[in-house]
Amino acid sequence: MHQALILVASKCQVVTKFRNTLGLPGRVSVRLQPNHPTDDAKGIGASILDGLMYGCGDAVIGINPATDSVDGVKRLLSSIDELIQRFEIPTQSCVLAHVTTQLKAMEQGAPIDIVFQSIAGTEAANDSFGIGLAVLEEANQAALALNRGPVGNHVMYFETGQGSCLSAQAHHGIDQQTLEARAYGVVRKFNPFLVNSVVGFIGPEYLYDGKQITRAGLGDHFCGKLLGLPMGCDVCYTNHAEADQDDMDNLLTLLGVAGCNFFMGVPGADDIMLNYQSASFHDAHYLRQVLNKKPAPEFEAWLKGMQIIDENNLLLPVDARHPLLIAK
Repeated sequence: MHQALILVASKCQVVTKFRNTLGLPGRVSVRLQPNHPTDDAKGIGASILDGLMYGCGDAVIGINPATDSVDGVKRLLSSIDELIQRFEIPTQSCVLAHVTTQLKAMEQGAPIDIVFQSIAGTEAANDSFGIGLAVLEEANQAALALNRGPVGNHVMYFETGQGSCLSAQAHHGIDQQTLEARAYGVVRKFNPFLVNSVVGFIGPEYLYDGKQITRAGLGDHFCGKLLGLPMGCDVCYTNHAEADQDDMDNLLTLLGVAGCNFFMGVPGADDIMLNYQSASFHDAHYLRQVLNKKPAPEFEAWLKGMQIIDENNLLLPVDARHPLLIAK
């Protein structure tokens, strides 16, 4: 069964564009995820620099905020935007607050590139998230009106994950994989830039062990690609699940072979704000080497220009005099 899920998905290329181009053949991208438990600017900045030095961040620099305040979202967005503009980094920013918070931030002039929202596969579950089709369309139109993407106009980022409907008691007796596919049917209406399954995040109550997480990750990617979505995956698990980092290495590699558009990059694979285990910056570098894949083309050119990678896409040694490291 895994062979079929991998082979079919590998034949489905979905390309999206904003400040760079994702999903091209021979490419795999990374969301740089610099979360911090108090949204500390220095901690977030250190994680962003660490990720960029590993060639990560072409999918998006995306922060899960510790709080859902409009002022906090604006501050985080402004800091990432300043970095992107100062060093002319061909990537996009996102702060993964509730969509209504992001709308308020846009109304107050926040530099929003990509709008985020978690969604589920039933109306009742989405009601529990405080969302519906109308507010998602409002956010989509608001972000399009900002016209911040020089390469393309895909402006939405959706996260899903098996078990969300069940945990909200909104599954109506339907299995998790079917409801996950229903969520993909919703998000394709909005022509998103990124979609990913946070496959093992909810915990063993929904996906018990590494074997179940592996099957779910391959199945989610397969279903999303068949529906024409730019699928990525947060290859992850919680510490109380019967899984470990070897399971994640296996799933990361299998999804890389399957043509997954992007993965997460977390410092040390340990998200200290969300308290779960994911993929690290060096995991992404491993995957690109073993599968002979490159970052998004615009981002690859920037990495070479900044002397972060060489012509063979291998990391170059850097010292304290590197422009990114001496920036104030």
